Amino acid sequence: MGKISFDKNKWFVETPFPGVRRCKRDLFFIEKEILRKKTKFQEVFIFSTPGFKKILALDGIIQFSQLDEAIYHETMAHTALLTHPLPKKILIIGGGDGGVLREVCRHRIIETIHMVEIDPEIPRLCQRYLPFVSGGAFQDKRVNLFFEDGARFVKNNLGTYDVAMVDSTDPVGPGKVLFEFAFYRDVSKALKKEGVAIFQAGPFLDFKNILRDSLEHLRTLFKYVVLLRLPMPSYSCGCEYCFILASKIYNPQRISLKTLNSRYNSRIKHPTSLKYYSPAIHLASLVIPSLWLT
Repeated sequence: MGKISFDKNKWFVETPFPGVRRCKRDLFFIEKEILRKKTKFQEVFIFSTPGFKKILALDGIIQFSQLDEAIYHETMAHTALLTHPLPKKILIIGGGDGGVLREVCRHRIIETIHMVEIDPEIPRLCQRYLPFVSGGAFQDKRVNLFFEDGARFVKNNLGTYDVAMVDSTDPVGPGKVLFEFAFYRDVSKALKKEGVAIFQAGPFLDFKNILRDSLEHLRTLFKYVVLLRLPMPSYSCGCEYCFILASKIYNPQRISLKTLNSRYNSRIKHPTSLKYYSPAIHLASLVIPSLWLT
């Protein structure tokens, strides 16, 4: 088979991680290079491309595009928050771009948000070059931003949070520790007795490589652990992606549409402005094909 040649200055080629992510490479045409910068922790590349518009890549991996970022951020924030009957204090680990934070800030009943990001450059750069992602959420008075290692942070905040959200990168480099049992255990300990947590998990096709171990770890720590499905067109995974939702006492699969609708309409500011999430999609995301669970 002959090699495919192309101008690397005009095309972004996503980095594969053999044994972690499938060795499938996606190419995006670089319409405009916006920023290329090496921070203390990672390489940041922001560019625009036809169709997906602006894209953020860290260490060669797409984090989101302007086209689909709302799918990821709305699903992570609202699915976890509406599973809990009265979330007041929230922890976000990672997510320095501010997308999950933006959606958390929509909830009226939340009193305190602690956000822990290891790389102080990410919030600064994203607010400057991708302001649509955070939408001014970093200025919300409820937000407390900590620039430190998330794994270390949770060890020092026991029994503190109602909901924890782990918006991590892939399980390589600085993000690898966020997929290990010790971290999951510490997140569980950082939650109150009725706590709920949600974790970025990876592509469904990598169930045996990544998801299975994460599920097994979490099932020793939480009473209820379920997968969530969501489409992410910009991701190199055939669009099928997932989060893991873990709950100490509330069964996510037993929440009725009526309850979700009530919480959705009473808690969220301007719910009709959401681009992807709805109570109906919330319940649909819990339906998992048996193919990935065998």
